[in-house]
Amino acid sequence: MISVILPSYNSETTIGPVLTALKNQTYSEPYEIILVDSSEDKTPEIVRSKFPDIKYIHLPQKTDPGTARNLGLKESTGKYILFIDSDCVAQPDWIEKMVSMHETTDHAGIGGGVINGNDPKNNVAWAGYMAEFREFIPEQGSRTVSHIPTCNISYKRKYLEELGGFNPNYYPQEDLDFNYRLGKAGGTILFNPDAQVSHNHRTTLKDFVKHQKNVGCITSTMLNILPLEGSTIARSKLKTLIFIPFIPVVKWFRTLTVFWKLKRSIITGHPSAIFIFAYGLIPWSAGFVKGVFKPGPQSK
Repeated sequence: MISVILPSYNSETTIGPVLTALKNQTYSEPYEIILVDSSEDKTPEIVRSKFPDIKYIHLPQKTDPGTARNLGLKESTGKYILFIDSDCVAQPDWIEKMVSMHETTDHAGIGGGVINGNDPKNNVAWAGYMAEFREFIPEQGSRTVSHIPTCNISYKRKYLEELGGFNPNYYPQEDLDFNYRLGKAGGTILFNPDAQVSHNHRTTLKDFVKHQKNVGCITSTMLNILPLEGSTIARSKLKTLIFIPFIPVVKWFRTLTVFWKLKRSIITGHPSAIFIFAYGLIPWSAGFVKGVFKPGPQSK
């Protein structure tokens, strides 16, 4: 048995296509779909009427994704646990590609490529894609990595159980924390670009800017906890003030370099997205500074 687990909160606009794609996979062996949902919109109605055969857990209060995934894990029976988000649509062979790599390798985790699931004319969505997924575009190629987000990753069950699942105190980067602990325990993660999901991004400039500020704050907060690249800056208020004018420039340059080298058509076909992405780095930087001077509960 294979288990697919996804958390959800107010997903009425996306949950239908997400579950439809999961139910229509090319994988021929038995698998279960477990949705852990705390929605207050029409998501429960949609799920119960159109997808009565999935395992549906509805929670009475808003629940963070890490806690939801842990609850799903407890209810699951699969030897491999596949995670996806409620705003991501799996390609038809997604489960097949994940399971195949688990069966033929010793990697603790297998993650996949992320493609843009929005209207290709929406430049805000392209900016969001560039800002968040440069390391996980399919063109990056198969390789061992230290982290892949839970919108498209799977684990051998024993590792999730041995490490105690996700720590909700690190929301919304509980996946980064788990993958760090996995690496420290000797587990490796393989990036399989062929196991793809399409991700729905924010489509308005207001939502994009707000999200980028949150991401910046979360980034510096987690860097204060985990010894990753940039930690020495995030752990020092003085260094943050000195280097913050340069950090977004480096981030912008690195991102454009990756896309120019591996997926040039995004840059040439959506030049406006480049400038929207650059604009988003302003609130991202403000969030980064906020996370250094006023760290969230993750650092406590």
